[in-house]
Amino acid sequence: MPVQGSRHFVGVIVMAMSREQFESLFSAYRTYLREEIHRFRDSVAVYRNIQKRKNDRLEVINLAPAFFGVVEGALFTTIIMWADKLFDERGERGLFNFLSFVEHNRKWLSIGELQRRRSYPDDHWMLKGRTPITYESIEADRAKVRSLKVLASFRLRRDKFHGHFDKDYFFDRKRLQDEAPIRWDDLEEAGRVMGSIVNDYSVDFDGASYSWETLNINDLEVLLQRAALGLKN
Repeated sequence: MPVQGSRHFVGVIVMAMSREQFESLFSAYRTYLREEIHRFRDSVAVYRNIQKRKNDRLEVINLAPAFFGVVEGALFTTIIMWADKLFDERGERGLFNFLSFVEHNRKWLSIGELQRRRSYPDDHWMLKGRTPITYESIEADRAKVRSLKVLASFRLRRDKFHGHFDKDYFFDRKRLQDEAPIRWDDLEEAGRVMGSIVNDYSVDFDGASYSWETLNINDLEVLLQRAALGLKN
């Protein structure tokens, strides 16, 4: 249910909000975007870890090939679908919608509002040299997302295979590899852009900045090491 006073168009929320309404929705938006960005980034991290372990733990992985095959496939589909959802310009939620939300409520993200929320003294280091949020700075963030070359690959893979089965791509899987390549660097850069946008506005809101590292990423290696020891015994 939209906050009273809001209106919708093309999936974007434009809100004339009170301070209390904005702070409540910003906090919720930040929380849920963090969860979904972590879902993308964690899926990338675990998927890459499995790929690496195929080089040095293949014998152990082959103890459960069905399990690892299903996990790999599920992770890759999650990567495609979540990237497309988070970067969708017409999405009802996601980074572009978040930027529109910020754009129409940027008066509540002023340096003075940050000072008020955190009760910073006038000479606090967090206030020195801060650059106010402007329409131009928000447009620069939109441009940062649009400049990601991998966006076209995410969308093509989502539209032609992971979200829907296209009759041509369904029977020609190599075509996806040729027309929608995705490199590790592409995935890492996409994750960095996601995290930087949320963190930048989070700092402007209340000074909070978040780590995007995947927790317990070495769990798989520990598991495979123990399985390898079992093979030797």
